[in-house]
Amino acid sequence: MIGGEKMDICCAQLGSVFEKPAANLARAEDAVKKAVAYGSDLIVFPEQYPTGWDPASSLSAEGREGPIAMEWCRIAEEYGAWIVGSHREQYGEKLLNTALLIGHDGVIHARYSKLHLFSPSGEDRLYSKGDAPVVFSCHGVSIGLAICYDLRFPELFRRYADVGAECIIVPAAWPCSRLKHFNLFLQSRAIENQFYVAGICSTGRTPVDHYCGGSMIVDPRGEILCRAGEDEALISAVIDPAVVHESRRLFPILKDRRQDIR
Repeated sequence: MIGGEKMDICCAQLGSVFEKPAANLARAEDAVKKAVAYGSDLIVFPEQYPTGWDPASSLSAEGREGPIAMEWCRIAEEYGAWIVGSHREQYGEKLLNTALLIGHDGVIHARYSKLHLFSPSGEDRLYSKGDAPVVFSCHGVSIGLAICYDLRFPELFRRYADVGAECIIVPAAWPCSRLKHFNLFLQSRAIENQFYVAGICSTGRTPVDHYCGGSMIVDPRGEILCRAGEDEALISAVIDPAVVHESRRLFPILKDRRQDIR
């Protein structure tokens, strides 16, 4: 759709109380309440925020409509907000690293499982890979989902561009030691595909690693619209599909690429 509705996205950069879903979801509810009061339409949280990211833990893993997912739904409906939250989903004898898009009606509208598993930490031993990209419409904006390590694989983001995505949301638990890469990839994926990219990272320390935030939203020209520091923060920016289409009209990268080169 050319020139669809505008939408305000809030990145809720919070640290997780490790393996304490009830405490984390209570803090998430407070963040949603504040973000809605500020005028945000969609609030997004870091990778596996309810427990903290741990590639070796199956604690609090749940089925498709488990207590964590249902609490996200309750919060979304109570405050009339759209939410993206990610958690550990049970999948046979293994797990999926899954992000849910929950509507203001409290219903799960989309589900994305991480396609690229972080083998350096052994995530591939406990988790199964997701099987498909996901695109959905939220407030008239076409949005795709990716999770953390997916940022290192540009072909996924090009696939999203090819199917008309206007914004990609990337929940992450990207450690301080590689934060420069996180910032670089967010801008690169936005510039090369000419869409918005919103990256939401954890902050604070867990037994797994140290996280320094750095969440940000980048526009289709690669400009940083908002960026958080190391501390907990709520940051937001307006997503305007018309900017995506005008950027592609003026600078037709996607049209000019050579698809016959392998």
